[in-house]
Amino acid sequence: MWSRHTQDTILALIFSVWLGVYGEHEQGTLLTVNDVASYLNVPVNVKDRDVFHITTEEYLLALTDLTEELARLAVNSVTLGDYQRPLQISKFVKDLHAGFQILNLKNDILRRKSDAIKYNIKKIEDVVYDLSLRNLIPRNAS
Repeated sequence: MWSRHTQDTILALIFSVWLGVYGEHEQGTLLTVNDVASYLNVPVNVKDRDVFHITTEEYLLALTDLTEELARLAVNSVTLGDYQRPLQISKFVKDLHAGFQILNLKNDILRRKSDAIKYNIKKIEDVVYDLSLRNLIPRNAS
């Protein structure tokens, strides 16, 4: 019932920490599911009793949403003149996608959302490619 709201909360926390505007982590840090649970003061994957908790699936779905937000941020960063952030975003999202490829996902919502990461990578790569064509980033940086 509250799964989507829980995912949105996890996304907001992960994105805020990744941006470096919340918590004591350096910018670009990805919180683990246990870090998120610690910040929110809730348990993870509780099966033996009926309490509010974070599931691994909710965390993973929030990560797929994070890639969408980062793709938007890559475009907006260029608009604001920050040409290095799309490079950082590109590397991060590619690493995240590599992690999802290791998982053996069933054919459900998580599988479809993880497949969408490829399209977000394409959007980000298009931004980086545009920057390199316009000589706005060093050749060896892309």
